[in-house]
Amino acid sequence: MEVKSYLITRIVYYLLKLIYFSIRWKLEDPPQKTAEFLKARKGFLVALWHYEIFTMIYVIAYSLQKKFKLKIVPLASQSEDAEMLVKILDSFKIHTKRGSSKRGGAAGLKALVKEAMSGSVSLITPDGPTGPALELKLGVVTLGSLTGYPIISYTAQIDRYWTLKSWDRVRIPKPFAKVTFKFSEPFYVPKLKGEKDTEKWRKKLETFMLSHSGISFPEAEDLREEVRLHKEMRMHRNASKLGSVETPVNDKNSRKQQI
Repeated sequence: MEVKSYLITRIVYYLLKLIYFSIRWKLEDPPQKTAEFLKARKGFLVALWHYEIFTMIYVIAYSLQKKFKLKIVPLASQSEDAEMLVKILDSFKIHTKRGSSKRGGAAGLKALVKEAMSGSVSLITPDGPTGPALELKLGVVTLGSLTGYPIISYTAQIDRYWTLKSWDRVRIPKPFAKVTFKFSEPFYVPKLKGEKDTEKWRKKLETFMLSHSGISFPEAEDLREEVRLHKEMRMHRNASKLGSVETPVNDKNSRKQQI
């Protein structure tokens, strides 16, 4: 399995590299406050939806780290689902911090806060690692509140891309596509006062990020429903394949019997 995983990672790495260097990349001028944070190289968090990870890999490796000299550290969960992505990022010399505010409890959250305040810039996909797509989880809100750092949203406009049938409907730019990436105004989360206040700010940040990505709330709801139905249909097909066999009966005909 290790050899297979290594080969898949290398193949994906070289394919992405070929695509990346054929693309016309453009950085939209960031808002003044955001430009100041980029110049300072610290003191903020970057958040993006999971479907944009393949444009963000290039932006980290060839723009933020090389042009702006930022030390970007993507925060990845400890789940198996994140393992392949972590290996791909490592191929591009983008080193991740593994942790979770859920699986590690208070200790896991404390480690993420420490990383965010270490002088590097933490990058978070708030609907990862397994969705629901475009639904912001509490981790990024909590980090923003505990660190006092603003959250800067990232998005990319791609004129031609493939959409994978994954839970996040991840987009991969096609060769020679035009990609314009941009950063939002800083979004601040105050000190949170209980569950209701946390949920209020979660919704505010979710709306802020959706708006920056040009996605309306109904569109996000439609995508989640589409993914949910697709997942249910796939599970049903798999169950049908595993649960039906041809069973002979007394007459000359045969019928399918569920087992």
